Amino acid sequence: MREILHIQGGQCGNQIGAKFWEVICDEHGIDQTGKYSGDADLQLERINVYYNEASGGRYVPRAVLMDLEPGTMDSVRSGPFGQIFRPDNFVFGQSGAGNNWAKGHYTEGAELIDSVLDVVRKEAENCDCLQGFQVCHSLGGGTGSGMGTLLISKIREEYPDRMMLTFSVFPSPE
Repeated sequence: MREILHIQGGQCGNQIGAKFWEVICDEHGIDQTGKYSGDADLQLERINVYYNEASGGRYVPRAVLMDLEPGTMDSVRSGPFGQIFRPDNFVFGQSGAGNNWAKGHYTEGAELIDSVLDVVRKEAENCDCLQGFQVCHSLGGGTGSGMGTLLISKIREEYPDRMMLTFSVFPSPE
């Protein structure tokens, strides 16, 4: 099977990522507890692209959620599908990046990046045939932009032969 590892970072990336997982769960017939409740065999045919199968017939998203402050993580966790993620895959700091790219890339983000990469490695090692990564982040703000670009460059160094897809949200002047 060819698996994809989803990574979402910063407030924007995590908010869009939470909606992404709601849609993917709906398409595959996965309920809010991670159990299959669909009615078509086709829903399970490619489920391993985005999910790991856990004990008790639960499906767990192959996802890493990162932020430099806990607020958005708490929102995702308390959202409709927040309980299906692996608790260990929430990686967050306490300081935030204050809408500052340099803090996300060089200081606050640089302190947290090794913890994020450890979780990425762990998920990648559990794949039979990792196809690539998809990263959801913003190009504005601090975490999604600064730490997001840092993470993308580190992943590219470590996995040069894997595909990289980014959903990069560009800020609007309004």
